[in-house]
Amino acid sequence: MAVNARRKTMLSVWMKNSAAHTIPQHPFHPFNASAYMRIKKLCHANRLQEAVDTFKHLLSAESKFIPSLMTCNLLLSTLVRQSRHESALSVYRLMGKKEIVPDLITLNIIINSHCQTGRLDHAFKVFEGIKTHGYIPDVITFSTLIKGLCRKGKMEDSVKLFKEMVGKQQVPDLFTYSTLIDGLCKIGKTYEAFGLLAVVLQKGYEPDTITFTALMDRLCKEGKLREAKKLLYQMLNEGHNPDVITFTALMDGLCKEGKLDEGMELFYKMSNKNICPDVAIYSALIDGLCKEGKLREVRKLFYELPNKNICPDVVTCTALIHGLCKESKLQEAMGLLDVMVQIGHQPNEITYNTLINGFCKVGNLEKAKELLQEMSEKGCKTDLVSYNTLIDGLCKHNRIDEAQLIFYAMREQGLTPNVVTYNTLMGGLCRVGNLKEAIKLFKQMGENGQVPDRVTYTTLRDGLCKEATPQEVKRLLHEILKKV
Repeated sequence: MAVNARRKTMLSVWMKNSAAHTIPQHPFHPFNASAYMRIKKLCHANRLQEAVDTFKHLLSAESKFIPSLMTCNLLLSTLVRQSRHESALSVYRLMGKKEIVPDLITLNIIINSHCQTGRLDHAFKVFEGIKTHGYIPDVITFSTLIKGLCRKGKMEDSVKLFKEMVGKQQVPDLFTYSTLIDGLCKIGKTYEAFGLLAVVLQKGYEPDTITFTALMDRLCKEGKLREAKKLLYQMLNEGHNPDVITFTALMDGLCKEGKLDEGMELFYKMSNKNICPDVAIYSALIDGLCKEGKLREVRKLFYELPNKNICPDVVTCTALIHGLCKESKLQEAMGLLDVMVQIGHQPNEITYNTLINGFCKVGNLEKAKELLQEMSEKGCKTDLVSYNTLIDGLCKHNRIDEAQLIFYAMREQGLTPNVVTYNTLMGGLCRVGNLKEAIKLFKQMGENGQVPDRVTYTTLRDGLCKEATPQEVKRLLHEILKKV
C-alpha cells in the first residue's frame, strides 16, 4: 500500500509539473510486441497521424494492453524528429493520464522538443522536476539544454550549465563541446571557440565535421580566409570528409572577398570529392561572378542548374538579376523575374530594389515607379532603400516635383526618411536652384531627429554658392548654423 501511495503521489506531481524522471517503482506494462511493431512500421513509413491514432486506440477502454514505455518513446522520438511537437506533447499528456510513468529517455525527448521550439522555460521546468525528485540528469539532458540555450544566443547561461554538468560528474561528450563551439562562433567569440577546441583535443576527442564547419564559417565571416582554408586542409589530412555545408561556408567567404579563382577551384574540388554543390554554393558563386561582371560564366552556371536537379531560389535569381541590371540588360532581368514567379518563388524587397535601381540608372523612371507600385500590390514590403533609390533617380533627372511626392508618400507608408533621403532630395532641390525648399527641408530634417552629416553641409554650401551672392551665402549659412 505504501508503495502504491508513493507511486500515486509521484504521478500526481509529474502530471502537475510535466517534470518527472525514471521512477523505479513505476507500474509494469506488459510489452505488446505487435503494438510496438505496428507503431514502428507506421513511424518508419512517416504515417505519423496513423501512429498517433493507433497509440490512442491502445489507451482506449477497448484495448487489452497499455502501450509499453518503449512504444511511447519510439512514437515520441519520431514525432519530435519530424517536428510534430504538438502531437508529441499530446502523446506525452496522454501517458500521464494513463499513469505511464516516463523514464529519463522520455524526459530527454520532451526537453529536446521544447528546446527545438524555443520554449526554454518549459524545458527547464522538466529539467528542474528531474532534480527535485533526486534523480540525475545525464549527458544527453545537459547537452540538449545547452544546445537550446546556444540557439537562443544565451552563451553565458549555456557555459554556466556546462559547468554545472561537470560539477555533477557528467562527462561532456563531443556533441556537448561541438554545440558550445558552434554557439561561441555564432556570437563572434572565435578565440574562446578555438580555446575549447584545444580542450577537445586534449581530452582525446576527434573534432567532427560540425565542429570544423562552425569554426571555418566564423573565420570566413571575419575575413580570415587563409586560416579557413588551412582548417579545411587540416580536415582533409586528418581523414574528415567535409560536407556541402563546410564548402558553402568557405565558398561564401571567398566570393565575398572577390577571390573567384579560388572559389572556382573549390567548386571543382567538391566534384572530385563527390560532393554535389547545392543551391547555396551556386548562389555564392553566381553572386561573386556577377559583381565582377562575368555574365558569360554566370549564365553557364545558372542554366546548368536544371541538369543538376537544383532549383534556383530567390537568392540565386536575385544575384543574377543584380548582375544583369549592372550590365543594363533589363529586359533579360525582367524575364528572369517572370521565371522566378513561374517556379514558385516570390521576389523579395532585395529583388525589387535591384530592378528599381537598374531602371533608374538607365532613366526608365516610369518602369521604376511601376515596380514600386507592384511591390505593394504583391504584398512585398517597401523599405527605405526602395524609396531612396527612386527619389535619387528622379532627382538625377531633375524631376523634383515627383521626387517630393514620393518623399511624402513614403512618410504616409509609415517610413521615416533617413539622412540619405534628405541629402538626396536637398541635392535635387539645390541642383534646380530651389534653395528655399532645400533649406526648409534641412530644418525639417533636424525637427525629425535626423543628424546632418558632411554630405548635407557640402550639398547646401555648393547650392548656396551657386545661386546666392556672397552676402546672402553668409546670411543663410549663419541662419542654418543657428538651427544645428
